[in-house]
Amino acid sequence: MLQQTRRYLICIVFGLTMVIVTSCVDTENESYAPEKTTSPQTLLDEKIESYRHLYPKITFVNLQSEDELPALDVVLGYQPKSLDYEHPEKLREDLMLVSVERIWTMLKFKLPSAAVFKADTPLGWQENVCVLTINPDEVAANSIKATQHLLNLQLKVIQNIPHDMQLAPDDYLAFVINHEVYHCLKSIYVGPQLMSQKALWALYNHYHDERGADAYALAMHIKTNNEGLIFSKNILRIRGMSLYNDDPNHLTCKALEQVLKIPPGDIAEMSSHEIFDMANDIRDYLTISYDEYVQYLASAFQAIKELGIKEQMPEEYLFTLKDVQADPEQVKELVASTHRCFAELSGDEL
Repeated sequence: MLQQTRRYLICIVFGLTMVIVTSCVDTENESYAPEKTTSPQTLLDEKIESYRHLYPKITFVNLQSEDELPALDVVLGYQPKSLDYEHPEKLREDLMLVSVERIWTMLKFKLPSAAVFKADTPLGWQENVCVLTINPDEVAANSIKATQHLLNLQLKVIQNIPHDMQLAPDDYLAFVINHEVYHCLKSIYVGPQLMSQKALWALYNHYHDERGADAYALAMHIKTNNEGLIFSKNILRIRGMSLYNDDPNHLTCKALEQVLKIPPGDIAEMSSHEIFDMANDIRDYLTISYDEYVQYLASAFQAIKELGIKEQMPEEYLFTLKDVQADPEQVKELVASTHRCFAELSGDEL
């Protein structure tokens, strides 16, 4: 039983990592001439510092390379605890090993992520530690790179998107920071992912957490950018094309639309803490049952096939879905909405 549970821990943490990595590593790696915006590193530093003031009981740490990983041992201490996943005490060390391996993988591929730990006897800092892996130049050196980071298509395709529909780099970097910080706040103030033996439990929770994170990040953008309607519409369009990224868990349009239903002036008057509560309310409002999620996933994969996209979901997940029939109406809706977002973003020219 202990060995079975250990394998379960590895699956929930590392399995999600590989889903993220396989959807991102194909991005073309070219250099870009930076646009005249605020330095990405400066913006990142300022945003993280603002979160340190907003949440003084949390230590925020951002790592940008594998070389910085050993410093995490100093911050977390001898026997830290993961706060992202409910787990029995006897498996604490195993979960920590897998969690650190996940961080290393995200650093290796320069992908943004968040993880929360309770430090063991911290020396002058708070015991709740939010570990981020955000490399600002990889995420948002300019509008082309920012857009390609969210919409993982070939460079020549991204370059054909009209400039006013590309993502402004400063806005997008702030969106990514807020999105990742939400994951930390959710684990600390709402709770960790609960244990379950359900095969797709990790993906199920990830799906709902992504909705909450996007709702929070978009609302924070509206609060600080005097409505920010252009960016909001572009984020909505690109998230609506998540099936082109073989990534149904980031199809968060329903959550984004809930945010856009709220008058921007009302959001501007909210505190950051109230926006976090609002995002959680949206997450809860949109939550579906586990069985409904499995049905959605089967339909999403069928829609991906009909869009002509090669899916890269790990075999163990596909095996779980092999006997689940896609809902024809749901497939039709997913394909139609993806095509609609595609047309809005490009005028069918992509």
